[in-house]
Amino acid sequence: MGASLTVGVEVAGDGLGRLDVGVAGIAGLAGQLETAGVTYWVIGADRGEANDVTVEGLDPSLLATIAARHTSHLGLVVAAAAHRDHPYNLARRLVSVDHAAHGRVGWLALDFDHSIALNATTDTWTGADLDAAHTDDAVVAVRALWRTWPLDSVVGDLDTGVFSDVSRIRRADVHNAYDIAGPLNVPGSVQGDLPVWRQAGSARGSVAGAADHLIVEDGGPIPVTGKVVVRLRSAGSIGASLERIAGRPEVSGVLLRLAPSELDHVLHEVLAAARKRGLLGDRGTGTLREQLGVPVPVAPDLTHNPTVFETVPNPGGRL
Repeated sequence: MGASLTVGVEVAGDGLGRLDVGVAGIAGLAGQLETAGVTYWVIGADRGEANDVTVEGLDPSLLATIAARHTSHLGLVVAAAAHRDHPYNLARRLVSVDHAAHGRVGWLALDFDHSIALNATTDTWTGADLDAAHTDDAVVAVRALWRTWPLDSVVGDLDTGVFSDVSRIRRADVHNAYDIAGPLNVPGSVQGDLPVWRQAGSARGSVAGAADHLIVEDGGPIPVTGKVVVRLRSAGSIGASLERIAGRPEVSGVLLRLAPSELDHVLHEVLAAARKRGLLGDRGTGTLREQLGVPVPVAPDLTHNPTVFETVPNPGGRL
């Protein structure tokens, strides 16, 4: 048998109805998932699929921010597309939520967000088609921006009055479908980078390698490289599927797509039984990367990119 599986959960419609759920509803769902030992909640995943559930609703990053304040261990994976949002806005928003969650946030990079389409079929900023190649470029840009201002460059030295060592803040210098100089105006994550999920088969080889997890539909072909999570959409067969999937060493986890009405049974009976059989791993502690056992990728390397403040010793770095 392979290694014990991690468990991600997607809740259709996020189990929250429409716009009147309130903080209590969001906190309650997040707490239910955390108590059940779920590794991470993927928020807004069905926005990437054409259905009437995503016609309206709260933004996944807002849900994640609220959930972060009411949980301690649950990973929060925000589904978002570079559709209406520029990669700079995505990078800033995601890492800001990650700061609120103390390093427990990830990104499911969608090719298309049906809930914010507004009849747009191309990128608002570049005019590019909203396809996998476009998302590849966005992922590269966001990853570079996350590395422009390293978190450990923030020293907060009260004696010298230095807030940050600005000699370590570098330009992103992204030149693909987007031209982005950078840097990001928010320090990076305690995780190094937020982990990124992509749908398997949607990204080109070089960029697929940059994704921390590739999602494969149950029964679909398993990629030769990359960490794979298998999406299960049938609640009635989860127990048998876990038994089958746990025997595959190339699969690191499962992603359960559940209807709100299925949550109680799956979380408290099916997963509990699977954990007793050793099919599921115990949830770890620390950042989401640490819980998943996924190291920060080497690329992109900004070492040779120009520093942002080249001519002044420490502008803007003073307290």
